[in-house]
Amino acid sequence: ACYFQNCPRGGKRATSDMELRQCLPCGPGGKGRCFGPSICCADELGCFVGTAEALRCQEENYLPSPCQSGQKPCGSGGRCCAAGICCSDESCVTEPECREGFLRLTRAREPSNATQLDGPVRALLLRLVQLAGTQESVDSDKPR
Repeated sequence: ACYFQNCPRGGKRATSDMELRQCLPCGPGGKGRCFGPSICCADELGCFVGTAEALRCQEENYLPSPCQSGQKPCGSGGRCCAAGICCSDESCVTEPECREGFLRLTRAREPSNATQLDGPVRALLLRLVQLAGTQESVDSDKPR
């Protein structure tokens, strides 16, 4: 997908005067935003990586203008996408600097039935998702 940070020079990225649009909505109820071809993040729900909730994000491949989701820049070419999470177009990591601003947003919204996870639990779940993805790529490299 051509998310702004990975657009080739001369392609969508050459249009510096073009305003970046928000990436496509995704996830349950369209409450999230695409961060990469297989990453969908929502403020209150966290991130879906390689799941059915992120399938819509592949549609960015076919749109002519670049997009960018998230708030402030973080990590290595990523953007803050949920409380304590920084995502690029390829992966997500926990990032303490991304906690700021999300707590106020979550509290200000209408009540949600989503489970709110504290930092250590959220970090553990994110790590498990990352390890599962790593194991899948190792398994796919093995000859059958």
